[in-house]
Amino acid sequence: MNKRNRFKRAIRGMKVLPLMMSMIREAAVDTTAPAMSVEVTTDKEAYNPGDEVTVLVHLKDFAPNDLGYSYLNFIIQYDSQVFDNLEYTQHSVYTEGNYTAGNEVDNLFQFNFQSPVDGSIYLGKNTSMRGIDIQVEAGSGQQAIPAVDQTLVTFKLRVKELTLASSSTISLANEFTRIRTSEAANSIYLYSPDVTANAPARIEITQSPSVSVFSALESVNRLT
Repeated sequence: MNKRNRFKRAIRGMKVLPLMMSMIREAAVDTTAPAMSVEVTTDKEAYNPGDEVTVLVHLKDFAPNDLGYSYLNFIIQYDSQVFDNLEYTQHSVYTEGNYTAGNEVDNLFQFNFQSPVDGSIYLGKNTSMRGIDIQVEAGSGQQAIPAVDQTLVTFKLRVKELTLASSSTISLANEFTRIRTSEAANSIYLYSPDVTANAPARIEITQSPSVSVFSALESVNRLT
């Protein structure tokens, strides 16, 4: 009899467990509205090998009555087999004149806009993807990065000379996004919100590198 009672209790426990798990899953669903959306665009849609690309990062679609932010950190990813930025950086850091902070965050007395940094974004994996690290912080608790539609930063890449005709994208690596809100009474907290990553900037490389007939014939003659 005791064995039978223990068996019944175990069966009841097994029935309750799926219900508890279902309740946990429902409670874990994040219904918070996105804090903002991030859109990456370029100055053109099509480029030739060797062309310079101007990349713009836009912030938009802020929640109503948003009080702003004390810190923003975004990673913009690109394919290093298609683009490079060696001429615009020194020791992987963008140099002055090769990036521009947006109008809302370019006041040195109010905001610390760090020079964008290029680096690997998938450590330990064999990939050609790299990321531009964008960080800006309010200078004090009395300041806030305004929650208004804005171009946060503009920076440059270049299509590699030997890139074949193809397509590529430049986009937000949203898994690395970090933002810190700025609240009343200077209370500040760090959290990982839902930031909507808009469609990536799709770029067409329209012309393959060409080899002149003279060069080709010269190479054949050398072999013979």
